[in-house]
Amino acid sequence: MESQWIFNLLLTLQFVIMIALVVWLFRTSKKLKKMKKVFEEAELNQKKQVQVLASGSIGMGRRLVTIEKKLNLAVEKQSEILSKEGSVSYNRAMELLEMGATIDDLVSKCGLIRAEAELINLLKKESRRNSDYH
Repeated sequence: MESQWIFNLLLTLQFVIMIALVVWLFRTSKKLKKMKKVFEEAELNQKKQVQVLASGSIGMGRRLVTIEKKLNLAVEKQSEILSKEGSVSYNRAMELLEMGATIDDLVSKCGLIRAEAELINLLKKESRRNSDYH
C-alpha cells in the first residue's frame, strides 16, 4: 500500500512538473514571438533607412555628375575666351608695333606683362628680318 502511495505521489509530481514545463514553454514561446516581431520591425526600419540613403546617394551622384559637366563646360568656355582675348591683345600689340609703339605702350594699352611685350617686339623684329632676306 505504501508503494502505491509513493507511486501516486510520483505520478502526481510528474504531472505537476509536466504542467509547469508546458506553461514555461508557452510563456517562452510568446516571448520569442514578441522578440521576433521586434527584430523584424527593426530589420524593416533598417531596410527602409538603407533605401533612403541609397536613393539619396544616387541622387547626389547624379547632381555631382551634372555639376561636373557644367564646370567642365565653363572651364572650356573660359579657356576659349582667354585665348581669344589673348590673341586679340597680341594682334593689337603687333599693330601698335607696326605703328611705332614702344614696349611700355604695349604694356599699358594691351594689358600685357613686360616680358610678353618684349617677346612680341623680338618676334616682330625677327619677322621683319626674315621678310627682308626673302
